Order: sequence, then structure tokens, then C-alpha cells
Amino acid sequence: MHIDLERIAAIQRSVIGAVLLVAIVMVTYRSLAWVARRIRRIQEWWSAWNARVADRDIAPTAQALQPLGLADLPIHDLREAGRKTAGSVKLRYQLLTFAVSMGAFDLLIAVIKTIDTQRVQPDLRPPALMLAGVTLPLLMWAARRGKAIVGYRFLLSIMAAIEACEAVASADTSARHQALRHLDDTCSIVRRSLLRVHRISNSVRRGSPRQRSTKRHAALVVAKLQLAEAQVDTKGIGGLRSLAALLAKIGNSYAAGNAGRLLPEQRLRGTVPVANREGLRLVAVVSAPVAAVCLAVLTGLPSGVETVLAAAVAVVAAAAAYGPRVAIAKAAEIMSILKQ
Repeated sequence: MHIDLERIAAIQRSVIGAVLLVAIVMVTYRSLAWVARRIRRIQEWWSAWNARVADRDIAPTAQALQPLGLADLPIHDLREAGRKTAGSVKLRYQLLTFAVSMGAFDLLIAVIKTIDTQRVQPDLRPPALMLAGVTLPLLMWAARRGKAIVGYRFLLSIMAAIEACEAVASADTSARHQALRHLDDTCSIVRRSLLRVHRISNSVRRGSPRQRSTKRHAALVVAKLQLAEAQVDTKGIGGLRSLAALLAKIGNSYAAGNAGRLLPEQRLRGTVPVANREGLRLVAVVSAPVAAVCLAVLTGLPSGVETVLAAAVAVVAAAAAYGPRVAIAKAAEIMSILKQ
């Protein structure tokens, strides 16, 4: 098998360049944030802005609790958690998402021009593709795995689920089926986040002996949440009220830093923990595009084709592992976070 050393060297240069670029951006961002925290006037404005963003985010949730008869339900911890970081977290998420979107858009335009002109565009040549192949996943990882971002997204998903409960309760006969499907989607997002609460919570460190108990507790909470969802059809407004109250309790506990005690133990007695297959799904989604790239290289496909093939396989694998409805729900979740 012939090994193209020049191509390997170009790939190495692209990878190093991408890593340096990301490092420069991160250092610049952290430096500006460090300077801003040392200037009192900026810090006061920043805190007030965070509070305004959080109040705007939680206002629909507070309004949704009233028709459900839960106006007196305490959501103080949920509100206060957002008031400290909501604006800065959403700004960071917007910047990262904008960078990823621009990179993906440039690649799409390059593919269209390549098909139209029958000439490979510079953005689809190996060095540029490798740069995008390293930079874009790193940016996506930062947007999806940063603890501050993921933690606030979890709180937003709980708020969205509570609002979905009210939407079902107030929907007429013709719109009820759609409202119920939306409730299923929002609760599904909450359940997936709960199974990763040991990773996204700032109160549980990686390798901590508390991590195993936190994972088991989260599996019990997910099972309890599923039982509450199943009662929506049989108990009607009472089931929706119970589900919304359960979601609010989980959100308050997480916001207060109690990731290992989202619900009291007495409420979880007799509950069987759900199986967490998130790791297997993730391995399948990651392995599929890697295998596609290896296959493209071994079969001698033209340069640049492997990236397009890997992207297509990744989309298909994600749809097969999580389902198309989950992908649509995730897109709706991202749009709701970006909406100001």
C-alpha cells in the first residue's frame, strides 16, 4: 500500500494550525473575561444583564405554573441559578454556534461550487478539510460539553417541559395531539440530560466516589419521571400538574447543587432504575463516520470525498441511534436557546 507522505505532512500541519487557532481564541476569550471581572463597573453591568436574561427566560415558566394551579410552587433556586450566569452562558453558546454554522455554511457553498464548476474549490482541498475537521468538532464540543453551557441548557429544558405541560392543559381537542408530542420531546431531552447529570454538574468531580451514587440516583429519577409522564393520559390535568411539580422539584434541586439528591429518597422507593445506553449510542455515532473515512482511504476515493462521506454517515448514524424526532427536538431546543 502506497503512503502519501506529503499528504500526511499537510494533514499534520492542518491539525497543528487548527489546535493553535482554537487555543488563541480560547486564551483571548478567557483573558477578556478575566479583565472584565476586575473592573467593578463592567462587573455590575454584567451581573444586571445576566439577571435580565434569566428573568426573561423563566417568565414563561412562572406563567405556565398558574393555569396548572401551581402558582405557589417555589422556583427560587431555579431563578437564582440563572440570574448569575444566564446572559454570559447564552452569549458563549451563541458565539460558538455561530462559528460552527459559518464553517458548515462555507463547506456547503464549496460543495455546491465544486459540483457547478466541476473543479475542486480551495475549501475542499485536504489541508482546508483537515482544518475544518479539527476546528468544527472542537467548537461543537465546547458548545455542547462546557459545564456552564450544558448546565443552563438543562435548566432551560426543564422550563420548556413545564411550559409544555401547560400547553397540553390549555390545548383544545384539535391541537392536543401536537401538544402531547411536544411534551414527549421536551421530557425526552430532560431525561437524556438527567442520565448525564454526573458529568454536567459542577458539584460532582470526575473520579469522585460520589459519581456512582449520583448516576444511580439519576437513573431512579428518570424512571420516576417516566412514570409521571405515563400518567398524563390517565389522570388528565392532575397528571400534568404532578409532572410539572416533579420537573420543578428536579430543577430546583439541580440549581441548588444537589445533583446527587434531585428527589427525596422516599419518593423513589419501589422505583426500578432505567438502563443508560447513552454511551453505546455515542460510540455508534462516533465509530460510523470514522469507519467511513477509513473505508474511503482504503478504497482510494478522491481526496475530499471522505469528509463528505463521513458527514453523511454521521447524520444517518445519529438518526438511527436517536431517531429523527430527537434530532428535530434538539434543533428546536437550540433555537429556543438562541432566541432572545
